[in-house]
Amino acid sequence: MSALIDSLATEARLPADDHAAIRRRAHKALLQHGFPDLKTEAWKYTSLRVLEKRAFSEQQAGASALPALPFAATLLHFDNGILNVDDLDLPAGVSLQPQTEEQLAAVDHGDRAGAFAWLNLARFEQAWHLQIEGHLEQPLVLAISTAADFQNDVHPRLLIELAAGARAELIEVHEDRGEGLVNIVQDAALGRAAFLRHLVSRQSAQSAWIQRSHVRVARDADYRFHTLDRGGRLTRHDLAVRLTESGAHAEVDGTVLVNDRQHVDFHTAIDHEVGHTNSRESFRILADGTGVGVFNGRIHIHRGADDSHSDLNTANLLLSESARINAKPELEIYAEEVTASHGATIGQLDDAALFYMRSRGIPADQASALLKQGFAAAPFENIESESIRDWLMGELAELV
Repeated sequence: MSALIDSLATEARLPADDHAAIRRRAHKALLQHGFPDLKTEAWKYTSLRVLEKRAFSEQQAGASALPALPFAATLLHFDNGILNVDDLDLPAGVSLQPQTEEQLAAVDHGDRAGAFAWLNLARFEQAWHLQIEGHLEQPLVLAISTAADFQNDVHPRLLIELAAGARAELIEVHEDRGEGLVNIVQDAALGRAAFLRHLVSRQSAQSAWIQRSHVRVARDADYRFHTLDRGGRLTRHDLAVRLTESGAHAEVDGTVLVNDRQHVDFHTAIDHEVGHTNSRESFRILADGTGVGVFNGRIHIHRGADDSHSDLNTANLLLSESARINAKPELEIYAEEVTASHGATIGQLDDAALFYMRSRGIPADQASALLKQGFAAAPFENIESESIRDWLMGELAELV
């Protein structure tokens, strides 16, 4: 991985600012562990050869376009990965400020599998702290977009905190038109009885999108994650959710669509650290052309976390002979009084259903699209907001 070290992680590329000590510590950890390769268990299905061949530009790219959204929202635009704060108008109950030295120092990204998180800490351009109190009437949209001439590497960093009893919808819209690297690290903490619906809609061109999200859920708090990933040259998302107090609840729902020369890798981990906690996860991949989809979902019920309940299911469709799907659900249980289940299926479109629809006069292409759309849409059926649910369904209808 010396090529990636030379292009992304030389000491000369570390920004000169007040965070020099933290940056040097992160840089040292990155050099010690190195970038992952196919021998790294958590990366064994995802090669970084695409990144190794790239020469990243230090010249600023042109302005990127804002996404069009069919619902009212408060928008935070990360133009080529950099947040524009000049015209930012935040609603009551929401504040944004730079992360403190203590917040930046309170991280440990582990071993080689966390190399890109160490890279982010060494190279971040901005590190923001978003605080939410009360009940937000409109969603917060984090729009991260790149321009057609984007050949840079950017490293957004965000800490999100919900106060006790707060309720919010946070929607990330990732739209790529370039050929660089967007390397995101995101931490979130839900206070007692808080509620966060967190949605990520991503469509990438040739850029690599790598995201690491860590979520901590306190007593009686509720975290709901949804993702619609529409494919890209290389996408990797690591999502870790910690249920740290009694009554904590988490749900993870995702749909991934990949086609020719696209690779999407999702790794999720839900930790039941104490008892009386609940989680549910449903993930679906539709792979066509030469696309590759990877899903690794892990539920860990810690020792003493009795009366925990979890369910993990992944169902996947192979739509061509050249596509590949690697699906691995995991349960790791160290408590006695729990209920836990997991399942994984990989199959093809139901010939009987296709025959039935065609016998009713529906053309073959339309019948196939309807079956794929119904399969892909299932993880979004429990989104309460009709406008957001309709938006996602519309995106799916255009894709399949």
